[in-house]
Amino acid sequence: MTPPSLDDFRTLARERLPAGVFDYIDGGACDEITSRANRRDLDGIRLLPLCLRDVADLDLRTGLLGHSFGFPVGFSPTAFHRLVHESGEVSAARAAKALDIPMIVSSMSSVAMEDVARDSGNEHLWFQTYIFKDRALTKELIQRAEGSGYKAIVLTVGCPVTGRRYRNVRNRFALPADVVAANFARRNVVVHDNPIHSVGADLDPALTWSDVEWLRGQTALPVVLKGIMNPLDVPPALDLEVAALILSNHGGRQLDTTESTIRMLPEIAAAVGKRTGLLIDSGFRRGTDVLKAIALGADGVLLGRPVMWALAAGGERGVVDAVGLLVEELRIAMRIAGCRSIGEIRANGSAVVRV
Repeated sequence: MTPPSLDDFRTLARERLPAGVFDYIDGGACDEITSRANRRDLDGIRLLPLCLRDVADLDLRTGLLGHSFGFPVGFSPTAFHRLVHESGEVSAARAAKALDIPMIVSSMSSVAMEDVARDSGNEHLWFQTYIFKDRALTKELIQRAEGSGYKAIVLTVGCPVTGRRYRNVRNRFALPADVVAANFARRNVVVHDNPIHSVGADLDPALTWSDVEWLRGQTALPVVLKGIMNPLDVPPALDLEVAALILSNHGGRQLDTTESTIRMLPEIAAAVGKRTGLLIDSGFRRGTDVLKAIALGADGVLLGRPVMWALAAGGERGVVDAVGLLVEELRIAMRIAGCRSIGEIRANGSAVVRV
């Protein structure tokens, strides 16, 4: 039987995974205040349904980066899928293809980016990377993504260093021998706080907006910036004419006590206007969450942890089922709220949502 909600997939994942692996996926930075705030603030937003709007026929299609997808939902970049399922990112990418939604493949994937693209048959993958201290390595990753048919480069800009994660330290978490960062040369180094330190590719805390401009010059693909949280960062991003922004506190996994993304969405959306695309992640679990985000100005919602839970619970089929539940919840919410399309949710935003 398919679980009735995404939280039920989380319960199944907790039952099936080693405790340290589950905590690596589930945990946030430090005391996890931001992780809890992401959910608390989504729960605190109220809906005001409109009546008698003829919602017999719905249109959930959404345009992102010049392509029309089936729903305003996609997969945020998450590392090391093979921690939870033997085929890892390949199964997630196949699920995204079946669902007709975008997937961002992490540079810390446990299956090489070329293999994910080839073995999944998904022709609409985006590739996430950082600008590493080693610029030649950064350029090589981008070139490999281009050569493998990826459709966009997603640059994480909100992590000059990695956050401190107490659960990993307490568990002395380390990647199993058969799970590696497959896009990098292997290093036999164990760092219990965060496995990104173990791949031999150092983040660069000296980055500025000029480095984003440098990256744009290395690729013909659209560039998306992930990690925007402050409205003051929107103008320089727009000046670089990036293809989209992702409003993200990285699921509360980097800087604890950061504001929730949903609370920042109205300000960020107002600053962006219609000049570029705007996606959001961190804490989304329900169809009503998606409706709220669209109403407050987002073009789509990205899922992180739920993909890992569903992959652990049922592989590719589990991911398809989990997203299917979310989409069905969105359909119900749209009908009851009186919105026939994603465009109508956006147009009626201030009428159907009370922050």
